[in-house]
Amino acid sequence: MRHISTLALCAALGLSGCAQVKQLTSQIVSQQPAAGFVERLEITQRGPAYGGQSVPGVGTYEMIAGVAHMKIDPAHRANREIVDLKLAPRGADGLVAYSTDVLILRPTDASKASGVNVFEIVNRGTKIFIPRMNDAPDIQVDAAANIGHGWGLRQGHTWVWAGWQGEIKLGDKGKTIGTNFPIATDGDKPITGVVEEEVVFDNANPTGTLALTYAAVRVDAQNGTLTVRAHSAANPTTLPASAWRYAGANAIEITRPANFDGGAIYSFTYTARDPKVNGLGMAVLRDVTRYLKSANSPVADIKPKANIVVGISQSGRFLRDFIWFGFNANPDGGKVFDGAMPLIAGSRKSFANARFSQGGRYSRQHEDHNVFGGQFPFTYAVTTDPITSERDGIFARCERNNTCPKLMHIDSHLEFWQARASLVVSDGFGQPVPIPQNVRLYTMGSTQHSAPAVASAGVCQTLNNPAKQVPTYRALFDGLVKWSVNNEAPPASNFPTLENGGLAAATREAVGFPDLSGMGIAFPTVINELNVISYVSGLPNPLPQRSYKIFVPRVNADGHDSVGINQPDVAVPLATYTGWNIRKAGFAPGQLCGLNGIMVPFAATAAERNAKRDPRPSLAERYPTRADYATKMQAATDALVRGRYLLAEDAARYVSAANTEPKIPQ
Repeated sequence: MRHISTLALCAALGLSGCAQVKQLTSQIVSQQPAAGFVERLEITQRGPAYGGQSVPGVGTYEMIAGVAHMKIDPAHRANREIVDLKLAPRGADGLVAYSTDVLILRPTDASKASGVNVFEIVNRGTKIFIPRMNDAPDIQVDAAANIGHGWGLRQGHTWVWAGWQGEIKLGDKGKTIGTNFPIATDGDKPITGVVEEEVVFDNANPTGTLALTYAAVRVDAQNGTLTVRAHSAANPTTLPASAWRYAGANAIEITRPANFDGGAIYSFTYTARDPKVNGLGMAVLRDVTRYLKSANSPVADIKPKANIVVGISQSGRFLRDFIWFGFNANPDGGKVFDGAMPLIAGSRKSFANARFSQGGRYSRQHEDHNVFGGQFPFTYAVTTDPITSERDGIFARCERNNTCPKLMHIDSHLEFWQARASLVVSDGFGQPVPIPQNVRLYTMGSTQHSAPAVASAGVCQTLNNPAKQVPTYRALFDGLVKWSVNNEAPPASNFPTLENGGLAAATREAVGFPDLSGMGIAFPTVINELNVISYVSGLPNPLPQRSYKIFVPRVNADGHDSVGINQPDVAVPLATYTGWNIRKAGFAPGQLCGLNGIMVPFAATAAERNAKRDPRPSLAERYPTRADYATKMQAATDALVRGRYLLAEDAARYVSAANTEPKIPQ
């Protein structure tokens, strides 16, 4: 092991006493495998997490924040899928250098550690899984108040985060997690290309600013075309050059036309320069995880049992890419991750490993409809796409070398409407597809993409959906750990398919949704449909004659999923909850409303529901007394615990709340 000089570290950190260097900073040179490696880990902060608060059964946690200085061999076959890596600048050693933020949360006492390393792929540079596991109020790990009930910490796991998204810059001591990736060049010349950016302002302001991911080669009216359309299926209107201007190389200011509402879609195409090698994010996951197994890592004293990776939404899509591109294969042999959990990703992948990629964008029915990342393959099994005749699958590469992880794919109801989740289990002609033996599929029934803290409407017609998801996360994550470490059989898949009758065409009649039109609640007439799209030019070219069949969950008389994990607030409901919502007047009315579902409370009494023309039974008809409500809640939680879709401690919270529910009379 080789260290840089203590004097240099002291000068770099501005520290007067070198004793502090031993506590705050170490730079470690790792062994150098051929494909890629952490050359040195620069630790910038190290100390007690959560204010030194002790966790039952584990004790205190330690936070280690730093920057991993990494190198990768562009000629190695394990890296051949990284777009433009061979065009990145190389050092004298022939390797490409880059860096990423790293944050580690580990039990201070190694003897209390579980031996499970959990790599959470950050979402736009932020940590979101650990606070959800703890029901904590904040993502940071430097304050005692953010520990919540500490379930995610009581397990004794080591939690790891590292940057992967090229647009997120190196962060601030673990508060944000970013990267410093190199720029691809054509020898000594910059690479240029046509780039499309899109924005929906969702306000009525007369002007707006569109940030550009890449610098424009010229900042004049000849370098760019701006269009606007009312919705994704409408023909675009090209705006005159007088309607926009560059505000520097990385933004344009738009004067919005008066005849388009607040939900209009603005698309800007321009010639940009200097694409980053953003596919390096996949090498980050692979090589940081491999480094943690080395004798030089800050967790070397914890005996490893399993590596598990989790990604939510954007990072769930990226996780599917990571596996699809073959990066779960350790170049030294074996798997990188034993278990994987892509959450609320649907059938999509990411826009991260492409020239001029934009990792933050993803397709929805109204916004970014044709953005890169939504095309075949969709399923984990290797299948032949009947639309394109291509043969592929998310597990295509890892099945060839036996490096596929045990995988739990978890979606909400919304992913069927906005992320085409039915394509995970059906092909483009609407025929069932197989599910690999080491894959389990689950739906968090009747929930939206992510439950809000407070129900609100925003630009949607109806209040969004606060139905809980995190209890499902906890129970299934616990199952994934046991499956990965001990090969204990996981909870059974619980996902709507064509075979189990859980999927239907996206009409109210086919789905079986109650008729709430008398209450002003309309059923959607649109869905995030999918056509084959060519990206050969760098811009999307949809082929409307080549479209896929998309299905959505069938529901019961209350409007709740007939197949899926219906948590107690859905199984014993006080309202109808869905994963879809509709935009209101003034904001592209009739289009799907982002990532929001709806909540439509039940009437209190039969008289009230009759007055409202509400076909659903009232609260009084469902639960004559609070004791009756609590009894039904107990039965629902018992069934979920038996299926291992709910932890016993979460069941107790639901039952306790049911006994004091103010909407149900004593």
